[in-house]
Amino acid sequence: MNKVTTTLLACLMSAAGMAWAKSEKPNIIFVLTDDMSWGELGMSGNEIIKTPHLDKLASQSLRFTNFNAAPTCAPTRAQLMSGKHEFSVGVTHTILDRENLRDDITLLPEILKRGGYQTGMFGKWHLSSPKHKTGLTGKPLAPYERGFDTAIYTYNQLSPRFDPKLSHNGDEQQYAGYCGDVVFDVGMEWMDSCSDDQPFFAYLATSIPHVPLAAPQRLIDLYADAPLSEKEKTYYAMISAVDENMGRLMEWMENRTDSRETILIFMTDNGHAISGPKGAGINLDGTLKESALYNAGFRGGKTQSWRGSTCVPFLIQWPGITQPNTENNTLASAMDILPTFAELSGVNIQDLNVQGMSLLPDIQGKPSRIPESRLLFTHVGRWKRSDELESSKFVYASVFNQRYRLVWDMEGQRALYDYANDRDESNDVSAEHPEVVQHLAREFDQWWEDVQQGMVNDLEQIRTGNIKHR
Repeated sequence: MNKVTTTLLACLMSAAGMAWAKSEKPNIIFVLTDDMSWGELGMSGNEIIKTPHLDKLASQSLRFTNFNAAPTCAPTRAQLMSGKHEFSVGVTHTILDRENLRDDITLLPEILKRGGYQTGMFGKWHLSSPKHKTGLTGKPLAPYERGFDTAIYTYNQLSPRFDPKLSHNGDEQQYAGYCGDVVFDVGMEWMDSCSDDQPFFAYLATSIPHVPLAAPQRLIDLYADAPLSEKEKTYYAMISAVDENMGRLMEWMENRTDSRETILIFMTDNGHAISGPKGAGINLDGTLKESALYNAGFRGGKTQSWRGSTCVPFLIQWPGITQPNTENNTLASAMDILPTFAELSGVNIQDLNVQGMSLLPDIQGKPSRIPESRLLFTHVGRWKRSDELESSKFVYASVFNQRYRLVWDMEGQRALYDYANDRDESNDVSAEHPEVVQHLAREFDQWWEDVQQGMVNDLEQIRTGNIKHR
């Protein structure tokens, strides 16, 4: 074979590879909402909430019914971005500089860029504090310096709720309209601007329906005759705002002419809340008050340790790959998103030692790679001071497998639930299964010992004596 022929063959193979990459690597739109869960979807049996577009999406999607996030917002975002438990990457709170995602790790958008993706995020970041431009090793913390080509974001809540101010790659600008609409507006504008030659990853992270509560009056009026307090009506109206924007996004997707397939994912960041269990009518022991908002049969909510604190909606629609109106009960986690997207984009991440596992086979309808022995660990964190972390070991914590969940309540009292057969976790089966209790408790002890080395923000505060507290 002569040099010309070899060169021509190489060019043809390269072109074929580029064509394969374009046809096989789909766009990814990932929508994450703030402080809503299964109970806030009409399709889950809520007869008051108005979520027609999300209900439609659920009917068109593969629904993961045992998908778990962290008990609060910044920790869940840390799982998504790192593929690891939030404590392993320094995030043990939502404030006090303990929301800063450690700066010496590789994040999801950086991985997707390696796979040829254009990357953009819009809305709530909540993985760094405004006063900290760099992390503990001197590297930047802002999203546009950690893999996102474009980031139009706020550190926590979009404020004010109408005409909010957002940072556009470090340049603060004011945007007209309701905050929930703005996130989708700028996200769709960015996607429209993306090159057709490369896939895009768009991360749309709303800061609603988290407090402060505010919504367009026309959406509040939808609940004028509902048996709700004024606060609850506004909360539900904010959820209807999310739903309305999901409808806009789905219509925008239908009208696109790009031949590349687009994955649409909808997820929420923690369990039931306004903006905590008390606001939703949940007692400290996770049980619901008679006046509580609908919680889809779960016990517990945001910041707690029962299943209602961490089991969240995860809906995925991938044309030609996922089957509409189907369910998957694999024990899944927000930590799994990074390895799933890495595999999808063809990026090797073996050197990152992520704790999540790829869900791509589950999504494709193939045998799952998630082992039956898998355990997940949750902990509310949020100890008042970093030097109190050890005494908080058993405060609102849990460890669970595909069937059993060992739970510690606010007082550190322990109970075991067969949640696969006891959805509302009302029957403590510790006495019937002492061997399960012993096994899960031992695993939790080992996890707690191991995970503390990743709590870099707490450890730094302890080392320097500069303890932040409220």
